[in-house]
Amino acid sequence: MKLEGKVALITGAGSGMGEGISLMFAHEGADIAVNDIDLPAAEKTASAVRKMGRRAIAIKADVAEAAEVEAMVARTIAELGGIHILVNSAGFAAGGTVLEESLENWDRNINVMLRGPYLCSKYAGRWMAAHKTGKVVNISSIVAMGGSPGMGAYIVAKAGVNALTRVLAMEWAKLGINVNCIAPGLIDTPMTQRTIAHLFTPERLAAHVPLGRMGTVEDIAKAALFLASDDSSFITGSTIPLDGGTLNAGGSH
Repeated sequence: MKLEGKVALITGAGSGMGEGISLMFAHEGADIAVNDIDLPAAEKTASAVRKMGRRAIAIKADVAEAAEVEAMVARTIAELGGIHILVNSAGFAAGGTVLEESLENWDRNINVMLRGPYLCSKYAGRWMAAHKTGKVVNISSIVAMGGSPGMGAYIVAKAGVNALTRVLAMEWAKLGINVNCIAPGLIDTPMTQRTIAHLFTPERLAAHVPLGRMGTVEDIAKAALFLASDDSSFITGSTIPLDGGTLNAGGSH
């Protein structure tokens, strides 16, 4: 097993990508701190992890709030013994054009999807730095490498995650901490189903992807496992598109 003896803190793990990553990591031997703003959802994922024979705790915390993140990290260390892996996957989809979007919506996008990874990395990174080991995996989006109307705050936040990945990778390289990022394209998740999948047929969505299908949560989880394991020990500061070739075809959504 690739993560035997490791502890992973995974944000936004009550559903979607975070849930899939949690289960994949548990299958590979990791104990999991499951974070979500929705505690029952986090408990469900944690229960599934325990059924796989691994330790798990469910933690309700808003990743945009420093005090809640600090407490979440402290609890993870106290109850599970450390944080060897951090996956910043908490997010949501709420768009709008720059002219029409509310300031509250802009702030919430930036706070959850950029301030959140910053805070989680900051507090979890202190344990990693003290122990000279660690893997941070951020979740961005291929839209951050291009542009799309009506998604300004989301795109800016995810572009910030790409930049944060590079900054942390350079600051922490000598501390033995690898920091990388996955930029998903069109992935079949509950969020995708709520936002765009119900508006188009599966065939129309797949037509935008050179490989001819939407990505799956398992596709993301496998990439996260690679970046969290020793298999990627010589990779840091990279943002890896996981998009079925969409960017190469000239698309970003």
